[in-house]
Amino acid sequence: MTINNSNPIRILHVLTAMNMAGTETLLMNFYRNMDRTKVQFDFAVSTKKTCAYDEEIKSLGGRIIHYPLYRPNKDIKYREWWNRFFTRHPEYKIVHGHIGSTAAIYLKIAKKYGCFTIAHSHSTKGKISLKEIAYRLYSYPTRYIANQFFGCSQQALIDRYGGKIAYSSKAKVINNAIDAEKYIYNPNVREKIRNELGINRKQLVIGTVGRLTPPKNPYEIIRICAELKRRGLEYKFLWYGTGELEEEIKKRIAEEKLNDKIYLMGTRADIYNVLQAFDVFLFPSLWEGLGIACVEAQAAGLPTLCSDTVPKEAKVTNNCLFLPLDNTGKWCDEIVKATHIIFEKGYIRPNTYEDILRADYDIKEVSGWLEEFYIDTVGRLKHENSLHNS
Repeated sequence: MTINNSNPIRILHVLTAMNMAGTETLLMNFYRNMDRTKVQFDFAVSTKKTCAYDEEIKSLGGRIIHYPLYRPNKDIKYREWWNRFFTRHPEYKIVHGHIGSTAAIYLKIAKKYGCFTIAHSHSTKGKISLKEIAYRLYSYPTRYIANQFFGCSQQALIDRYGGKIAYSSKAKVINNAIDAEKYIYNPNVREKIRNELGINRKQLVIGTVGRLTPPKNPYEIIRICAELKRRGLEYKFLWYGTGELEEEIKKRIAEEKLNDKIYLMGTRADIYNVLQAFDVFLFPSLWEGLGIACVEAQAAGLPTLCSDTVPKEAKVTNNCLFLPLDNTGKWCDEIVKATHIIFEKGYIRPNTYEDILRADYDIKEVSGWLEEFYIDTVGRLKHENSLHNS
């Protein structure tokens, strides 16, 4: 297909907000690595607030579109908005949906206006609750609507769309890729970041990156830190992320008298630099679609301790260990073991760049594939339309 450089394909991504969370950061990584003379991203979001990535999106030529937040008692208005939108914006030929709860609505409407529709699963099944049951009921019809299904892991495809779809030609695992070169261990960056944070060379730094939400299992992190303190281990725990549990977590940290151990660091764009300052990475999630933070930690050469509920695709180096969630002591044992290796045998930090490339987690390769997928899809749609009209 020949692309007119003055008129690139515009892909509409449907999300809640473009803040620094896993899915949003992944999309920005794809966006930055696209040939934007050929493919442009626009983002439909339900928030009215200005988000972390908005200005960068605009600087790259993208648009921010605000659609109404879905409410069951405003179902008709929600549908009317999307019908009106696609009537006014025939330039969109591909709609890439990341909000699963209402995908069966907006993707069905998009198809009515001739769009190719993609349903993208970024998570596996959550813990059974009223919210999870409602999600499954609302999202279930999506498997009969979307033209294409993407998932961050095979399990994410199975859990959201069923095995029949997950193993069909309509489904594909899209790795949550990263810019692998940025994560290669650099002792100068490590020293710079540690100096910024007031951490000396010999101090043990444990850390995590993830939203302060129930799926990330933040209270297990507090239990691990409390047990390490009881064992007399000297450490600092750096916790990058924000979320709805932040105030509750601060309260729990204070109750456990861990204010001198655990530091809530908020969000930061250059996580690849921050990871250089860590010594051990913890990721005790209750469930994950993949767990991109695990891949990032391994790309930085860190000993990475994950819960055994994290998909096995997240293990891309020999530095990743899966542990049970019902054994806090085991997590502490492995942290102590890693500490001995780090500080008694001399600081060892492997270069895992080739491992990341072999596992197909490099952003340049994955974004290149996605770019071609979009271009080929639009080319096929144009060809089919020309045959239909002839």
